[in-house]
Amino acid sequence: MQDNPDQAAPNKDENVTAPNPDSQAPGSEQEEIIKLDRDRSKYRRPAPDPTPPAPASNDAWKSKSAKKPKPQPVSNPEDQSQAAYIRAKRAQQGSRQTVSYLSKRLASAGLRPVSKYGQNFLVDLNLIELIARSAELKQDDVVLEIGTGVGSLTAIMAEQAGAILTVEIDKNLYELAGEELSDYPHVKMIQGDALRNKNSLRADIMESIRDAKARLPESGRFMLVANLPYNVATPIVSNLLHENPPPDRIVVTIQKELAERMIAGPGSKDYGALSVWVQSVCSAEIVRVLSSGVFWPRPKVESAIIRLDLDHERRNAIPDLKFFHQTVRSLFFHRRKFLRSVVISAFKGRLDKSAVDEVLASLGHGETARAEELDLKQIGDLVEALRQAEIKAAP
Repeated sequence: MQDNPDQAAPNKDENVTAPNPDSQAPGSEQEEIIKLDRDRSKYRRPAPDPTPPAPASNDAWKSKSAKKPKPQPVSNPEDQSQAAYIRAKRAQQGSRQTVSYLSKRLASAGLRPVSKYGQNFLVDLNLIELIARSAELKQDDVVLEIGTGVGSLTAIMAEQAGAILTVEIDKNLYELAGEELSDYPHVKMIQGDALRNKNSLRADIMESIRDAKARLPESGRFMLVANLPYNVATPIVSNLLHENPPPDRIVVTIQKELAERMIAGPGSKDYGALSVWVQSVCSAEIVRVLSSGVFWPRPKVESAIIRLDLDHERRNAIPDLKFFHQTVRSLFFHRRKFLRSVVISAFKGRLDKSAVDEVLASLGHGETARAEELDLKQIGDLVEALRQAEIKAAP
């Protein structure tokens, strides 16, 4: 991830997609601003009970469900589900994720992409669907989305997940997306920054996630699925892996450079603290590399969809997650320095030099060893040995 948010890359904050924008001829009716037809009578059929039982997912956000009418069933008598209604609604909306549509939709609301939020909209419907499909969502799952955008990815996931909490920092986009998502009782929206600070998320986000999980079957999973704004991608992913509960799966679009750091191995130029932290608790793979041409406005860097699957056994095997994460970051803070020098500096006032030398010698690390040469197990053993040494040295 780049330090400068304006250069960071696509703000996956804004999810937007659609078929090939070139498929719409100029001046065609499809190019006109499309407004949702609120008359859903065409999807209804006479029934003895005008308010059929709502699916379990509608109970995930109890306060919201109480305020909104339950969606009406579609005309197919064999399919009365929430998902069927959402499919019908999406079909009614048609092809909405083209550059032409987006630019006119935003302009009609007096808006345009905001560079400080890194707003770059994904304008390929196939890729938006690939993000959702890679998550393999089920009706019992709770999804956190950081960066609602205009609600494109949100609407696709609403057909599959039990509950979605979506967070948008841009107040204008929050209101715009709210118009598109207002009929989905199992989608809850929050306006504001998802981060309280660089080391933690807003408390109400995880409170909402825990509440939703408690209202859904125990088999349900928690996932982060999003087009992440690149300037917050690292703290969002890193902090979520500390949370309770941690996400069982993360599928996000981020800067390609950052994705490569997450999957890097020892000795490579991209191997660092983030590589060790992610791979110590997750299995990681890049699903697809994305060119800048699939975004609007077009960024200057490539992007990637990455999938992380939490390994609960590996995570639970780490005695102190906070200590582990902080120590790993310290080990790579001066990556070109020798390991002994780095450890002495990191534990100054906590361990004397003789104690550090004793730990390193017991693990077979010579004077010229560097952190970037150590594999995951070696780093794990070193961090735990340092933790035990600090406990032993405590008064």
